[in-house]
Amino acid sequence: MLKKWLKIVLCLIVFGYVSFCGVVYFWPQLFFYEPSKQEARLEVARANGYKAERVEYQAQDGTKLYGWYTPPKPRMPIIVFMHGNSYNIEKFYHKLIPLAEAGYGTMLPEYRGFGDIKGKITQEGLEQDSEAAVRYLQQKGFDNSEMVLYGMSLGSYMATHAAYVLSQEKPVRGLILEVPFDSMYEDVKDIVSFPLPLGIIMKDKYDNVEKIKELTVPLLIMGGRDDTLVPVRRAKALFEAANQPKKMIVYKGAGHNDLYNHRNYRDIINWLKTNEKTR
Repeated sequence: MLKKWLKIVLCLIVFGYVSFCGVVYFWPQLFFYEPSKQEARLEVARANGYKAERVEYQAQDGTKLYGWYTPPKPRMPIIVFMHGNSYNIEKFYHKLIPLAEAGYGTMLPEYRGFGDIKGKITQEGLEQDSEAAVRYLQQKGFDNSEMVLYGMSLGSYMATHAAYVLSQEKPVRGLILEVPFDSMYEDVKDIVSFPLPLGIIMKDKYDNVEKIKELTVPLLIMGGRDDTLVPVRRAKALFEAANQPKKMIVYKGAGHNDLYNHRNYRDIINWLKTNEKTR
């Protein structure tokens, strides 16, 4: 009788384990993304000093997208900010206000599955959405050399991917990565202590290293020393894999979401001005 019950318990454990792995594989949206599905409110951003306009465009597969745009002053580049796996663009516009006030153009694109945009969140889909944003700017007349791509957290992958794609034609002006990782797979592997076949069940690994090692554009990486979500060693690993010219700043006392409070926008502006002098 005891053996029978042990066999039943063992079967239930195996079934539960396999089922959990299947859920992670087929429905990663349940584990790796926390989007706000409400449409971002432009009126709130404008009332708080981000004088943007809404622009609309489409991804290659036809997904209808939108973003917020402010034009640059003459002869100044545009900064394209790609946010991470949570919220929607309304959460991040404040990071662009100092850059817009300094004369830089800004573009804050939204992704499918976020901000009332239809679609399933996957690596392939987010790649298409990042490409769509920069292609839209090309259609508005911006050259690749006038675009600085800026990605935060998971957005570091979208920015790096878009820089990689555009650089097949002509390099972008620069790449800024805030609290990035070398790959999301490596970060999750550090966090998950329970034995799971992550290499198999994580279809979307968001491998930044694979693409950044092919880039030779000016690179700025910023990390928080006290970041517990994406430890700064992940940013350092990415920095080591990148080509020159590159710079890394680690903010003492900073976590994952508060580099703005440490005035990292000042370092961004100084870095941009330094790069302008060396062009």
